[in-house]
Amino acid sequence: MNKLLGGLALAITLLTSCTGPQRAPSSVMYDDERANRIQEIDVELSRYWNKDWKYNQELFQKGKENAKFQKDLDHANENWPRVEALLNERNAEINQLSSKLYLREWSGLGPWFEATFRPRLFEKEEVLRIRSMDDFKFGSSHQGSFPIEHQFYSTYILRFENDLPVENSPFRDEKSNNQKKYLKARLECDGDIIHPGGWIFSSEQQSRVYEFNWYYNQENGQKVRVKFTPRVNYCRLSFYDPEKSKTWTNGVQLVDLGRVSKEWIKLTNQIDICARPDGNFGNDTTAFFWKQDFNYTTCPQTFDKLVNLRDPYVSINQKILALTGSPLSRKDFNNKNPLAELDFSKAPKFDIIWVSSLNFSADFYGMVLSSALRYHGQQGTQIRILVPEVTMTKKDKAILDRLQQGLPNIKVQYYKYVLSDENNGGWFDKFHRVNHTKLIIGHSSTNTKDSFLITGGRNIRDSYIFSDTPFYKAYKYLKNYGDGEEAYVYYDDFEIEIRGYAFVKSVMAQMLSFWMRDPETQRHRSTNINVPKEASVDQVMRLRSLPYAAPLVRHITSMPYFDGYQLEKFYIDMIDSAQSELLLTTPYFRPSVAISAALDRAVQRKVKVKIITRIHLAGDGTPKIAEDVNKQGINRHLKNVEIFEWTQPNSIMHSKILVIDKKLSFISSVNMNRRSFIHDTESGVLILHGPTALEMRKEALDYISKGRRITAQEKVGWINSTLIDWGDSLF
Repeated sequence: MNKLLGGLALAITLLTSCTGPQRAPSSVMYDDERANRIQEIDVELSRYWNKDWKYNQELFQKGKENAKFQKDLDHANENWPRVEALLNERNAEINQLSSKLYLREWSGLGPWFEATFRPRLFEKEEVLRIRSMDDFKFGSSHQGSFPIEHQFYSTYILRFENDLPVENSPFRDEKSNNQKKYLKARLECDGDIIHPGGWIFSSEQQSRVYEFNWYYNQENGQKVRVKFTPRVNYCRLSFYDPEKSKTWTNGVQLVDLGRVSKEWIKLTNQIDICARPDGNFGNDTTAFFWKQDFNYTTCPQTFDKLVNLRDPYVSINQKILALTGSPLSRKDFNNKNPLAELDFSKAPKFDIIWVSSLNFSADFYGMVLSSALRYHGQQGTQIRILVPEVTMTKKDKAILDRLQQGLPNIKVQYYKYVLSDENNGGWFDKFHRVNHTKLIIGHSSTNTKDSFLITGGRNIRDSYIFSDTPFYKAYKYLKNYGDGEEAYVYYDDFEIEIRGYAFVKSVMAQMLSFWMRDPETQRHRSTNINVPKEASVDQVMRLRSLPYAAPLVRHITSMPYFDGYQLEKFYIDMIDSAQSELLLTTPYFRPSVAISAALDRAVQRKVKVKIITRIHLAGDGTPKIAEDVNKQGINRHLKNVEIFEWTQPNSIMHSKILVIDKKLSFISSVNMNRRSFIHDTESGVLILHGPTALEMRKEALDYISKGRRITAQEKVGWINSTLIDWGDSLF
């Protein structure tokens, strides 16, 4: 029974995975179907993982990983027969795949095999809104098509929202909807659509044409929702203001996303089967890289080029260079010119651009980046932007609204955590949990060398690139930090850019899968599955030698309240692989009980551990209690770990670098505090390569050299200490 329960914990931890070897024509379809079935099983198993998230989280923090299942999913539990059947079926399919795979046929790079995911998952509602009649005026240049995603979901709903400002009208104060302002609208498609009936209480109707009065939402709470049958490829939404015209003056085309972006289909259907070689690798960093068994982690790849982006100008210039083909003027950077003129004469062509950040601010950084993105939106590139709802001000949202103006192929998701029931978080988590991934990715199938990935700790905000406070008095739509409109402090941060098409492609697939998640439960499918296979001595030697010939890289994404604390286990195993040295830079330091124990084990193995963090967080926008949170973490490890405090004036060290044994480096968005491992979405790049690790080690040591060694316990106020213990998982 204990083994069975342990298998349940492992399988549900590996929530969504998929396989599909294609070794011979006779087995292609069968294995492809097997991959899809495993995917369906894992998505269903994820439902049971979320049954009592809070209880399970508390137990895991105390090192009792499997206690949840002993309490909730034993033979007496009504869900157990279904869970047991799914586990048995899944194990059988995995064993079948493992029996057919051979390590000698795998180079060690990329997926072992690939398959295509076909089932439709989840339900999704998107919004097509208008804020200006000029956005979709007939004959306007660069007008994009709205990509409808009905082929990817079990149910896809498109809501039409009229957010035009209401002009003064004799009807304004009337109560009757018939007398309130509206547009005349007509939706015509090449296949049937399902739309509201002609009367308030009538049922839905199905036809190719739907005509309706499109009321101004500021005066009328109208919600026009339409569904699309699979036969729909193209639609035209036309509309006009009946007070100003008698014919159609405005409109936008709706197009099946699969028809405007074949690469989107390839990436969102991608299933990579990663080999998990099992053999006598030992227990070092190389063994950790090869033997790890984490979902939402890409298969091993190499890359062509890595650029160090610690310097702020180099950081933003490299982003602009990657997007436009030409550099950002140093003069515009020094002058903080938000209207910097960008040169697009050498701009690459991208299929998809992904941006995710904790901030997308109304300042120089936000304006310059949005200018570069808007150009690509005008070329028809599918652009997806993910930012948290809670961090975005009205001015920030206005910048993104302007970016999207007339370009419906640019879509923005404001990440907002939704409680699906009382067991996956408390009421505060709706405001506390955020998207914390920092990624800018450009995917180009026409010229694969133009594909790039930039990641690290920086957010899209001036405070990550300018040490002096900007003034924007001349730009009313920007945040005037200098006049105190918003708190400002400089974050000394770190990023890297990686070039290499295969790696960029695999990470883009990960992020698009997350984009297509179930909005309520956060469930989404992984783009990989790990299949175990015993490795011979020769195979172990071959795989261990690969990082001497080329850098090896993997990318991990984390959603801890959904994926079974994968990131925490990842860190524990990574720390346990250290043999001689571990260097860590982190602005926030309060590791979980389990990670603290891993650091203790490292010290017991004579590993030299050095950590630089921050105590005084003035200007960081965090409550004063955050300083005592860091102090508590420092005090816990002060006796056996060298801990340094960042002491550079008027700045906060914000980099997240981890380097182990001069071989392995991890550059990420992850802070060494509990909210990164328990609440927020995170991501990072794991690199097994000596020369790269030495470069990252040099950066980490430079950060450490700018701090002071902490030798005495830091005083924590008793009130804050009580609050920290009360809200243990929040800090």
